[in-house]
Parts: sequence; C-alpha cells; structure tokens
Amino acid sequence: FLFHCPVTCNFKAQGISRFNDKVNTFLKNNPDVNVLGIDRGERHLAYWTLINQKREILKQGSFNNPQGTKDYHDLLDKREKERDKARKSWGTIEKIKDLKAGYLSQVVHEIAKLVVEHNAIVVFEDLNFGFKRGRFKVEKQIYQKLEKALIDKLNYLVFKDKNPMEAGGVLHGLQLTAPFESFTKIGKQTGIVFYVPAYHTSKVCPASGFVNLLYPRYETIKKSQEFFKNFCEIKFNGQEDYFEFAFNYEKFTKKAEGSGQNWTLYTYGERLENYRNSLQNNQWDTREVKLTEAFKKLFNQYVIDFNDGADIKDQIVEQTEGKFFRQLTHLLKLTLQLRNSRINSDEDWMISPVKDKNGRFFDSREENSKMPENADANGAYHIGLKGLWVLEQINKQKEGEKLNIAITNKEWYQFIQDKKYW
Repeated sequence: FLFHCPVTCNFKAQGISRFNDKVNTFLKNNPDVNVLGIDRGERHLAYWTLINQKREILKQGSFNNPQGTKDYHDLLDKREKERDKARKSWGTIEKIKDLKAGYLSQVVHEIAKLVVEHNAIVVFEDLNFGFKRGRFKVEKQIYQKLEKALIDKLNYLVFKDKNPMEAGGVLHGLQLTAPFESFTKIGKQTGIVFYVPAYHTSKVCPASGFVNLLYPRYETIKKSQEFFKNFCEIKFNGQEDYFEFAFNYEKFTKKAEGSGQNWTLYTYGERLENYRNSLQNNQWDTREVKLTEAFKKLFNQYVIDFNDGADIKDQIVEQTEGKFFRQLTHLLKLTLQLRNSRINSDEDWMISPVKDKNGRFFDSREENSKMPENADANGAYHIGLKGLWVLEQINKQKEGEKLNIAITNKEWYQFIQDKKYW
C-alpha cells in the first residue's frame, strides 16, 4: 500500500508584487544591508563580490570550486572535450547532467550562506537566454538553472544544522523570494534577488569610473585626421616616460553626456594582444605590447618630433599615409584595453589607462583586498554597484509611487563617477 500525502511548504506565500513591496520596506534606508554581485565570468563559471553601501569590497571569490573539493570549471571543460571527441569518433557520450546538478546544488548552498551571514541582497546580470547561450560554451549553460534553483531555495530557506524552531530551522524557514512562476513574470526583482542590465560592468575602471566610449577604428585617412584633431592635446611626458592623450568626450560622442567629460589617457604599462599567428598555422596566439615603446617606434618612423611636454597633435594630423593611421589607431585601441587575457592560460588581468584621484593606475595584479582581484571580479563588483543604485532608488521611493529600477546608461555613468567616492 502506498499512502501519498503531498506537503506544500509556505502554502500561503504572497505573490511577486506584494512580496517585493514587503522586502523593499525592510531594505529601505537600512544601512546594514550588503550587496552580493554575481558575474557569469569568462575564466570562472561564476564570480562573486560582496560590498557594503560605502562601495567597499568585503569579500570576493570564484565559484569554480564552491566547497573546496572539486574544480568544476576544469571538470566541465574536460568532460566537454571528451564528449566532443566521442561524437567525432562515434564513441559513448558520457552524461554531463549529473556533474552540472552537483555543481548547482553546491553553489546555491554557498550563496544562501553568504546572504544570511552578511544580510545581503543578490544581484545578477539581466541577460536574455540567447545571449547566455551565445557567450559561453554550450556545455556550460548552467546559469539560468542556477538562478531558478537559487530562487526556489530562497523561497523557503532552511539550514539542517539549526534548531527546527529557530528562524531558518525546518519549521521556521526564511522566505527571501517569491514563488517561481517564470522569468518573464519576475521582471527585475523577486524578493532579495535583483536583475540589472549587463551593459558596461566588466570593462569599467574600478578606481576612477572611466568607461571607454571612444571606440577608435580606422576607416579613411580623412576620418582619422578628424578623429585625432578632436583631442585637446597629445604630448610626451619625458619624466614619466609615457604619452598623454587629453580629450573631452563632448567632441567625440553624446553618450557621456551628464557624466565625466575631461579625461587623459596614458600609455602606461603593457597590454596583451591576441592575434592570428601565421607561424603557427594561423592559430590564435598572444604577444605583449609595451605601449610607450610602440608609440615611440611609430613616431620615429614617420619623423614626428615628440619633445618633452610639446603638443604633437598637429604633426599627427598632418600625416597622409593610411598605414600610419592604421597603426596609431590600433595602438590607441590597445591603450584603452582594460582587460588582458593570454590565450590557453589562466593569465587574466586588468590595467587602467587613466589615473585615480591619487595619481595611480589601477592594476589588478597588485595585491589589494579593497579592489577587484581580476577581470571577472571587476564584473561582479560593478554588478554589485548597480545593486547599490537599486537600493538608492528604494530609499528615494515615496509612498504610493511605483518603483522604477531600470537604470539608464547615463544614470550608470553618473553613479560610478560620483565625485564623493573619488
């Protein structure tokens, strides 16, 4: 005989809209609430950064190895290669489903612990499903399942090691999200889980708020001359041994309107350039480019006299060869490149082309627990900052007003470049 007695946990749970209102009442003007930003990384399956409302990083880490027992990034990568080989040789294809399920359960548990221990809201990028499938390898498409599993877990969160009668115990679970119906109905919030736009989160300088909106590319000689003519000043700093490109965004684009307009780019440090290597069967390879040396070599080749402190903009604009402007545009593009990754290695770091308020260049290779430790950490940090912007909107919301947490690019630039933080 089988007696089936179904039990529905949290049977009287409120719908998404009413529940969100209740959560937002708790979050409003609450300085003790922290923000957990989670980024779907490129070198990590997922990366997390925990910040407080002063924009300070409290903790950060990778979810490749959530419980310190298995590196799931390597395991999934290895399984993908094995499955690909099996397909091509008509061999037996091993299931990857169980591996993913084990990973998901561990990550969800770790996120739940971070949320409760640090009184935090969770912030994800709001990416459509097509983008999720297109950005990463097919076998690693676990992110939407991760979000659903987390929402289900936080809908009635219990910890087995707690007394059943305690808050968080089996008989007194914590409800932190609304019951899951569909991602469409969730919109931008379900309880303490928020979704923010993915635009300009990983490629932002965390020390100055600088965002590259120049996007230099070579088209014609005339257009290149006009482009470089728009710079305020281009000069060589002999004492520091780098070139300086001073500009005002107003002369290049309207996208920066309302945010920081005046910037100076410096050819400081080196960059990793990925290219097709003709000596290795046209496969992708990486070379290191020392920016200042490369600029000097180009300017010497075309007899541009870069005396210490002298403006060389006119000499550049007077050039008439397409090859010169192609190379110069390429070097400027490398100067603006924040993220640097080496092919077939774990090397992945960030360096900023602009100075912070203390006259220093952000470099993720320098040990500093108060700054993102790599490019994926930087993405998670800025997703967390967008979560802070959401908290600000909740704080500003007046009774009876509808909450609008859709951030525009203009609002985002203004927020990350807020003078009181620099």
